[in-house]
Amino acid sequence: MNFKQLEAFYWLTKLQSFHLVAEQIGLTQPAVSARISGLEDEFGVKLIDRDAAGFRLTQPGEEVADFAARFMDLNEALVSRLKQTRKRRFAIGMVGPAALTWGTTLRARLDETLDTGIVDFHVASNVQLRAQLNAGALDLAFLTNEAGLEPHPGGFAMRYSVGWVARPELVQGLVSAGAPPLNADTLRGLPLVLYPRSSPIYSPVAEVIEETRRRPAARHYGNSLSTLAEMVRLGYGASALPLAVLEADIAEGRLVELPTVTPLAPFEVRCVYLNTARRTISSEILAAAREVAHAWWTAHPRYVDFLG
Repeated sequence: MNFKQLEAFYWLTKLQSFHLVAEQIGLTQPAVSARISGLEDEFGVKLIDRDAAGFRLTQPGEEVADFAARFMDLNEALVSRLKQTRKRRFAIGMVGPAALTWGTTLRARLDETLDTGIVDFHVASNVQLRAQLNAGALDLAFLTNEAGLEPHPGGFAMRYSVGWVARPELVQGLVSAGAPPLNADTLRGLPLVLYPRSSPIYSPVAEVIEETRRRPAARHYGNSLSTLAEMVRLGYGASALPLAVLEADIAEGRLVELPTVTPLAPFEVRCVYLNTARRTISSEILAAAREVAHAWWTAHPRYVDFLG
């Protein structure tokens, strides 16, 4: 398997035409077909359902398409980083909970005070950010403890409480003064908004609600925290999310926090990488991040703990 094969397959999933892919990447149509066939031979599976009436991927093809998209994103990030010759740029990787809470304040602070270049924020999952770290595309990274990386010795961490939330009308009669906490059966009976099964975040929630048992209500899926939060706001279903991200919605009554029999474990977002080759600016930005995160926690202590 090589990048050119993945590139051809990526564009095929987007354009759904060998002819259009050939135009996109500057090859002949037989050359594109050869790259796709080579990828299928490499994996030993068919990636395209050639018996379907229209363009359709097989189940293995869907999985490879997801990884091909990640490779393309990573390649773009790396190429962009290497081409940054006119202005010095600084890349911060950050998981959703941090980006949607104190990260926005950090961005504003750096826009106002940093005069040594441009700061780019990369907001993604642990898996995507680890790939960017391995490619050398980030200067500073804040990931969750599930990433399995050691915290940077000069960094800090934020511990986020995780809980179930929903639109009030969705849980009418279930959440009220004196009502018992919701158990797994009750939660499983609600329409739920979940991370996809391929996500490492799916399993802890699925275990709590015993998702392998009968599911009498709808299941909706989103690939990012911001998408899941917006789906909950729009009434798709209930979801288990870091509550700090939805603090304003809960306080103003647009969403309600669901008391449950089995609490969900909190998670930490911490600094796991600092580019020592750019130690001066890296340390300056990390210090600003610490100050901003501490100030955010002081103003929003209900669902977050600051860990120095």
